[in-house]
Amino acid sequence: MLPYLPFLIGLAVAAAVMPLTIWVSRRLGMLDKPEARKVHTNPTPRLGGVAIFAGVLGGTIGTTVTKYLLGEPIDWDVIEKFSAILAAGAFVFLVGVVDDLRSVSSRFKLITLIATSATACGAGIVLSRFTLAGEVFIQFPVVVGWFATMLWVIAVAVSINFIDGLDGLAGSLMTLAVGVLSINLLTNGQADAAILPLALTGALIGFLFFNWHPAKSFMGDSGSLTIGFLFAVSTVYGNTLIGTKRGFVLPALAISIPLADAVLTFFRRHYQQRRSLFSAERGHIHHRLLDRGLTHRSAVVTLLVVSLIAVGIGYYSYTFDGWATLGGFALLVPLLWGVFQLAGSVRTTEMLQAFRSKRDSDRVNHRYQSVCEDLLLQFDQVTNFGQWWDAMCRGAERLDFVKLTITIPQPQGDDTKLDWENPNSHLGIRDSIQAAIPILVTTPAAATATANVTIAMDKSPESAVQRLQLFTRLLTEHSLAVLRIKEKKARSKTQAFSPLPRDEDPYAPLLRVDKAADGPFAPLKIAIVHDFLYTYAGAERVVEQLIAAFPHCDLFALFDFLPESQRGFLRDKPVTTSFIQRLPFASRKHRAYLPLMPLAIEQLDVSRYDLVISSSYLAAKGVITGPDQLHVCYCHSPARYAWDLQHQYLQRAGLGFGPKGLIARAILHYLRNWDVRSSLGVDHFISNSRFVANRIKKIYRRRATVIHPPVAVDEANRSSEPRDGFYLVVGRMVPYKLTDLIVAAFAEMPQRQLVVIGEGPDFNKVRALARENVTLLGYQEDDVVIDYMRRAEALVFAAEEDFGIVPVE
Repeated sequence: MLPYLPFLIGLAVAAAVMPLTIWVSRRLGMLDKPEARKVHTNPTPRLGGVAIFAGVLGGTIGTTVTKYLLGEPIDWDVIEKFSAILAAGAFVFLVGVVDDLRSVSSRFKLITLIATSATACGAGIVLSRFTLAGEVFIQFPVVVGWFATMLWVIAVAVSINFIDGLDGLAGSLMTLAVGVLSINLLTNGQADAAILPLALTGALIGFLFFNWHPAKSFMGDSGSLTIGFLFAVSTVYGNTLIGTKRGFVLPALAISIPLADAVLTFFRRHYQQRRSLFSAERGHIHHRLLDRGLTHRSAVVTLLVVSLIAVGIGYYSYTFDGWATLGGFALLVPLLWGVFQLAGSVRTTEMLQAFRSKRDSDRVNHRYQSVCEDLLLQFDQVTNFGQWWDAMCRGAERLDFVKLTITIPQPQGDDTKLDWENPNSHLGIRDSIQAAIPILVTTPAAATATANVTIAMDKSPESAVQRLQLFTRLLTEHSLAVLRIKEKKARSKTQAFSPLPRDEDPYAPLLRVDKAADGPFAPLKIAIVHDFLYTYAGAERVVEQLIAAFPHCDLFALFDFLPESQRGFLRDKPVTTSFIQRLPFASRKHRAYLPLMPLAIEQLDVSRYDLVISSSYLAAKGVITGPDQLHVCYCHSPARYAWDLQHQYLQRAGLGFGPKGLIARAILHYLRNWDVRSSLGVDHFISNSRFVANRIKKIYRRRATVIHPPVAVDEANRSSEPRDGFYLVVGRMVPYKLTDLIVAAFAEMPQRQLVVIGEGPDFNKVRALARENVTLLGYQEDDVVIDYMRRAEALVFAAEEDFGIVPVE
């Protein structure tokens, strides 16, 4: 049988079907009408893809049936692969037909290509390896192979769809590409595998008789997407049969122009035009060539000649041995770059400027988006109008607003007006925009308040509009109407709020300003930065007193995993956390993220605060502050395990000088360097004892003021109850407190009873050492601890402590 039979059948079927598709298109009005981004001037039928697919089916099925009837051997594995390719291709074809008739969204077409390429992968047509000079030089894992295959199929189909803008252009380039693949399969003894590519080649030529300028019919999406899909999958299959050189690379070089044009199109849309990647426009290389003055035919011939040269370079490069082949391909770079440069599709300076501008814009937008998400969390904690207005002012400041005025209508006629102005003097009114935003006050909307805003445009007008949108979202999701509902719920749950008299002003609840910010520090914006929140211990008692002293402060921490039963000291304040909060297993394995904590603390943005107070025994003092901010650090202690207790910690953890020990020592060395450097950003140090003050002087070369931490001595000494004869240990079970040593000692004294209160990383170790005379109670509330302190015979304490709250109690 003739090896070119599928080519002849595909050619004959496509050429015979084309007049029918043209007649049907005209009768049913299925015409591609001229518009701004298209180059044709007359309505033209666009169902040429039907003839192409009919030619492919006719050539493939007709040849296979003919071979079977003639009794020639058939490679059923090839037939199985072709069946999967044609079935998936038929689905792409049908979606293309629907798009030509009605219109299908670009996203749906993308989903179609993803699904059909996955179908091909499921049939075993996968880019599993690349070969060079007969040797495998890249072997893909299964997942990577599937991803690479699907990406390749989508890229080819989309690029052919993009390049289909001139009569005969897409058809000519694909005829060249599929023809190269067909010849390579035949010359390498893969006649059965060449059936589908040959049928596609013939169908394309049969179509081109009617598509060459001036075109009598277009192929439409039913043609461009289908031929791109069939070709891409065929090259992947050819890569498996005849190797990367002939089966994949050489055919791909024939469509190097469409592929490069697709990449530049996505760059242009995303970075230069800042529009959707799926939006249509008139900037492809064939459009550029027409704008340069080339005629329709000369533009097509030019691109076809360049593609032929690219294929020629490919064949020439493969005459070299081994890796020298890649050197030959270097000639493709100036060829393609020169063509696109001459066409005007590549303007290096403009592209770099667009990339930088888009990158800078994305950074700014991402920062403001993060600010908005943080503000939404803070608004969730707002329970009264004073807090609401304060949160609005903070939001306006963080979004770089110049002014904010909220006018609330009153039933009596005298509107309530609240004004805020940004204290940053560099934000001027000259380069700004003004807007009025309605705020829902009552439910249902019987009245609305108005927020008049002035937004700085020093970043860009686009950024100002984005910030206006974000602020509008805040006002919509947390309007005064929402606040009224929250106040009603809060009032119904507590007796602290009495029911409103019937004659009370309905707007009055909204105007009860929170008095928490009164006092000498009220004008200051204050941030309290704590290392992390996962238990209530000595350092958290200090934070509790700081909140009491500065009730209008905002809280920051690396992460917050405090259980609900221990959160009372935070006074329902929201806590702004770092990215560690969202890392996997951070709630249970946060110590594993120790190397990331210096980086994380530096990402907390406290730039808008006048006073920053860090409560630090590890990283909090490393928060970044500016020259106009005051940073006071209450240092519980320089990190013990990184400084003078390093060797004890490593020894108790079983970390010698093996691989893990060396890694641990390297991390601690890095922490020490960062610890000293970050101490330079602190204006004043406060220590909890003279002992810690001496450590600060030794390590940081800084003086510290001693302010002792809070100790509940009155509570513990209020009773003269008789002692119960047991001994008591209270504290977190961490290595330096030596709880395990105490429990081991009591194991040698079974006649004495020991009660241990606390939990921590050494809990399991302590539990393993405990005997019947040792009772482990774990974490207990303060009243339980005080009760045991009153009744204990003595407190047992073995640690070299920084202050030692428990012994004082």
